[in-house]
Amino acid sequence: MVGSGCESVDVRLWACSQFIDSPSNFLYYELPFCTGISMSESPLRVAIGSTRRPKVEAVKAVFTQLAPLLDTGPDMIEYVAHDMDSGVDETPRTLDHLMSGARNRARALIAGTERTAHFFIGLEGGLWSASGVVFLQSWAFVTDGKRESFGASGAIMVPEVIADSVFHRGESLGAVIDMVAEEENVRSNQGTWGILTKDRLTRQQSFETALLSALAPFYNAGLYLHERH
Repeated sequence: MVGSGCESVDVRLWACSQFIDSPSNFLYYELPFCTGISMSESPLRVAIGSTRRPKVEAVKAVFTQLAPLLDTGPDMIEYVAHDMDSGVDETPRTLDHLMSGARNRARALIAGTERTAHFFIGLEGGLWSASGVVFLQSWAFVTDGKRESFGASGAIMVPEVIADSVFHRGESLGAVIDMVAEEENVRSNQGTWGILTKDRLTRQQSFETALLSALAPFYNAGLYLHERH
């Protein structure tokens, strides 16, 4: 058995959410294969390196969907969330920083108090530029302590009014999108994704896509661990 019961974890997540004012491409890094734990015999514990509502809810939605492929049931999954330092700017502005931020959050969980988790999740959103165009994208990093994998959402072009302030002047995307949308705390709700797409695609959904991609080597391990001949 691992960790505390589901009830205590749910209470912790609820409490965190009340005080927050605050691609499908992926890269896979193959490390020594983990023999794993029989998920059917003990709760599956998932540690999340953020308490932001869209990130926590994205993790819960994805693991609920993937539970059968991970040999467990939705009611056998425990979630614990901690605000971990990304080690990069509040709004990352390069792909390297987006990936590093997600990875740093997950690895900080392992170095901290959540060493008994089966999965450590880091999620990071931000901007990057190519061919003079600035894009918004969400990234996920997943590790079980041995295997590691990256995944990303699709990318959406950012309007110049946002790109100029955030990408070129170094302002916070959270502050800029609140001003542009004339709303408060957008990043803890629909996010910049929701504002840009008129809620057809939200911040949470972008992280769901990134995490589904990052988890592919775990729920489709046979293909990813297939030896090359």
